[in-house]
Amino acid sequence: MDLVQADRGRRGVLGVAQRGCDPAMPLLLVEDNAPLRQMLSWELSDLGYQIHAAGDCAEARALIARQPMRGALIDIRLPDGDGRELAAELAARAPGLTIVLMSGAHDLQPDPGLAPHIRAYLKKPVNLLSIHQLFVASGKPARASFNHGSPMP
Repeated sequence: MDLVQADRGRRGVLGVAQRGCDPAMPLLLVEDNAPLRQMLSWELSDLGYQIHAAGDCAEARALIARQPMRGALIDIRLPDGDGRELAAELAARAPGLTIVLMSGAHDLQPDPGLAPHIRAYLKKPVNLLSIHQLFVASGKPARASFNHGSPMP
């Protein structure tokens, strides 16, 4: 695939994804891998999200204390804690927060005890359109299962 085709494909995905997006939706992104965090920030911003990015749990706590969020995309393995524990803490502080967990560690299993406040568990690499669909459809009941970036029914 050449660069022109890749750009057309990306614009097509963005056009489809932007339908139904709340352009002012503040989204907390917690990812310790700086290049991945930057790429996800750019891509999600292109979809209309207001991104608040953090590299660890401490930064995430500081951001959510200053700015109410409507969604959170959180890596599970962070340098100063476990993303699942951070998700539980954030859900307690901000009821109604839509939370999606992601991990590059394919041996991790979802924790059923966290399921009520987790919309999905995704394996990296994540699919941008799938992430967007999870946040747009956040009114649906939460279900916890690992998948490869496909939205859950």
